[in-house]
Amino acid sequence: MTRIINPITQPDEVLHLCFELDDRVYAMNAEFVMEVTMLPGLITPQKLPENVVGVLNYNGLLINVLDIRRLFNLPKKNFDTTNQIIIVKGEESLWAIIVDKVSDFIGINKNSIQSTALNTMNNFIKSFYHQDNKLISILNIHELEAFLRETKSTVGQVNYSEFFPKDRESLEIFEKRNKEIALKMNFDLESDFFGKDKYVIFKINGHIYCIFSDFVKELIMKKSLTITKIPYTPDYIKGIINLKGDFFTVLSLKEFIGFENLDNTEEEKIIVLDAGELKLALLVDEILDVMNIAKDQIQNKNDIKLDNLYIKAEIYNDNTVINLLNLEKLLEDKRLCID
Repeated sequence: MTRIINPITQPDEVLHLCFELDDRVYAMNAEFVMEVTMLPGLITPQKLPENVVGVLNYNGLLINVLDIRRLFNLPKKNFDTTNQIIIVKGEESLWAIIVDKVSDFIGINKNSIQSTALNTMNNFIKSFYHQDNKLISILNIHELEAFLRETKSTVGQVNYSEFFPKDRESLEIFEKRNKEIALKMNFDLESDFFGKDKYVIFKINGHIYCIFSDFVKELIMKKSLTITKIPYTPDYIKGIINLKGDFFTVLSLKEFIGFENLDNTEEEKIIVLDAGELKLALLVDEILDVMNIAKDQIQNKNDIKLDNLYIKAEIYNDNTVINLLNLEKLLEDKRLCID
């Protein structure tokens, strides 16, 4: 028998979240990302710390939303309902940054990060990464948090309330998002959040699954890669991809589990696994979120039907059932070996 998944030397990579401001791309260590959401309505009091666009009521805790455009000397730009915010878990506090668009999750090898000696941007950016002739600036989260911690609230020179739309439709959208955040945030931030682990949430044929983020090497679009078919392999083996010199076998998770392949499109996503001795990538319909989940939200199941669907446990979140993928069972499945 020939094993179609080859041994892997684990690369020294860290998962980063990428976002855009104008035509520039930035990244931050995903370890600090608590949540990504569409811009809701913000409180804009007269006194705010410098470069803070407003305050978000997050589970009863008022957190600052930072306008990093001004920190990076980018042109002034009004906000609208298409903007997003990234909730950041710092070492001592929660805060947020407002961005044009969250674009991707990528794995960055530590050895590929280039430091700069330039004393620019108030030390908020001290390193860069090149990808496909594109320069990605990496945020220094510790410096940003220190800036927020040390900056006192004053009557600022900028009235940020003027940056937000005032039309009725936009205001209704902002209010709806505020209510959704209020319903979703029902945990104790002081004692519960820091006991949570991060999971990647994805969808296959309408079923929602998740996987512990420590097993995830990278998240990428299917259409951005060429999948080379392997002859004489089952339909659930879609081929191999060359990712930065390493070859990964692409496994259609829904077909492997037994779901009908209804949504075979270029919009599918690939979850590249950091799977120890195996080079494996999972083909899924959609990446929904990267979410922090407390251990007491996870309900282990002893059900043969769930076991056959590679479900290790169930997680209930916002009246939605999220199935925790049994990765150990998946990797030990004999169907990953073919004659």
